[in-house]
Amino acid sequence: MLMATAIMILSAAVIAGATGYVAAKFLAARTFLQDRPNGRSSHKGLTPRAGGFAIFGGFALAMTLFAVFMLIYGHQSAAYFKFFGFSFLAFAFGAVDDAHPLGARIKFLAQAGIAIGFVAVFGAVHTIPAPFIGELDLGAAAFPLTVFWVVAFMNAFNFMDGINGIAASCAIFVLSALAVAAAGEAAAFAPPAIFLACALFGYLPHNLPQGRIFMGDGGSQFVGFAVAALAILVGNGEAGAVSRMFVPIAFLPFIFDVTFTLVHRARRGRNIFAAHNEHLYQLLVRLGGTHESVSTLYLTIVVISTTVAMVAGAFSAGVQYGAALGLIAAFMVPALMIFKRASKAQLLAGPAEPVREEPTVETESYPAAAE
Repeated sequence: MLMATAIMILSAAVIAGATGYVAAKFLAARTFLQDRPNGRSSHKGLTPRAGGFAIFGGFALAMTLFAVFMLIYGHQSAAYFKFFGFSFLAFAFGAVDDAHPLGARIKFLAQAGIAIGFVAVFGAVHTIPAPFIGELDLGAAAFPLTVFWVVAFMNAFNFMDGINGIAASCAIFVLSALAVAAAGEAAAFAPPAIFLACALFGYLPHNLPQGRIFMGDGGSQFVGFAVAALAILVGNGEAGAVSRMFVPIAFLPFIFDVTFTLVHRARRGRNIFAAHNEHLYQLLVRLGGTHESVSTLYLTIVVISTTVAMVAGAFSAGVQYGAALGLIAAFMVPALMIFKRASKAQLLAGPAEPVREEPTVETESYPAAAE
């Protein structure tokens, strides 16, 4: 049975990657859900933002095959179907937003509704590692804090999906590492992490080199939700479960970028809820970096932070928090340098000023081929 399960996981993973690749190639040559660039965009031509359909399609096919296989062999598969259902909701609401932009309030309510439903079904994170304490019991705050984590990460991942390859490549690595870390008592949800990583891997070649297709909100909301949900599921296992600090530390470059950007916008009197192009990775592109170089830089940092997460997870809460603080301190210096350069180049608008558009920014996005 163990061998059959391993073969099934491998087969489903290959199917996820192949489906993601073929579907992304097909959609990249269509005019479905075209993204028209504006002053905040990092691309110049009309580009399909239907990549989420390819990513979710590959994941959905692999998950269905695996869940049915587990059901046939008499193993519990209800949790897989439930997780798949909430993942579909995250994808569907994002896809609707791609087709007919929703207001910020509606988007937040949709995200909160999905998160609340997921936590109600699968359970909240009741304890977290804490220095000098070991495990801190969250008590009555467990449910709202778990919902906050899901909603916050969905938004953070969406914010970071702004240039070719950055979100997909980093998610592939973290999901792969999460699957490895989950081996043992938390292995039940390692397969979904593998399937999603493979679906993203299939999509990536059509996004990173030339930006022929974007994942859109359908993709970023789905992937963001899935990563946040899997972090909860593998962390809620018994002995040997993955540390609840694993994903926050692994994705600390993303979390830091979003937090740093919100802080510097708030200090300058900007609306932190308004769309903009002032994230650190966006400023690097506007300062002359290419999509490939900036995405590669972030992937390199994520590889480092994920490695730190895997190593620190074997030690006490104090070590894990110390590792996180060390990474934050290391990120702060280059972040301040980028901010200073952007300010000098007048790329950061004041409270009542529009963001300065940079016509000289090089992008790797081109108009999609006509049907």
